[in-house]
Amino acid sequence: MDPRRTARTSRLKRTLWRLSTPPIASALLAYTRLVFATSRLEETGPGAHFQGPAIYVNWHRYLPLLVPLHGRARRFLMISPAPHMAPIARWSEKGGLKLVPGASGERGKEALEELARRVREGGSAFIAVDGPAGPAQVVKRGCVDLAKACGAPIIPVAYTTRRGFSNRTRWDDSLVVVPFDEVTVRYGEPVRVAPDEPVERACERVAGALRAVSA
Repeated sequence: MDPRRTARTSRLKRTLWRLSTPPIASALLAYTRLVFATSRLEETGPGAHFQGPAIYVNWHRYLPLLVPLHGRARRFLMISPAPHMAPIARWSEKGGLKLVPGASGERGKEALEELARRVREGGSAFIAVDGPAGPAQVVKRGCVDLAKACGAPIIPVAYTTRRGFSNRTRWDDSLVVVPFDEVTVRYGEPVRVAPDEPVERACERVAGALRAVSA
């Protein structure tokens, strides 16, 4: 493939994403505000009113509601700096989240270190533990590494919706909430990770906790 043609294509894609980011982000923000304004939302479970820094984790399918919900609490989110993620980043930021740019292979180690520092300073983070591209409902080690680095507990989160629907065209079966909905957000028991606990075992415990609140 011609390197010059590849470079031109890459520049064109970046330009298109830059131009489309404001309207997409504004539309997402307007939609989520409508959902919150018209829907009944209940937060329940042992971790629902946890006091202090924590790492809130969820399956990727629950991001449509949890992005704006965690935004209300001004939590931290690590997000890929890739151009196609720009609309999601803008929507997240406008909704109140504090962003840390990074992903696997893209400043991931540095982003994890920054998240750990933010949590040690008193903030809270949230992570889609099977993202950004799956496989679905398989816990990646990032949340465990973060918990070990900052000493904060991991709190699993999921939700159910009466009128919403799963987007079967996506790898994560994204669970979309609609206006005039009834939503129950479930927070599980905080999961504590010891510094010397094997990562694989900790990931299994997090997966089990997530399955419990997702049932």
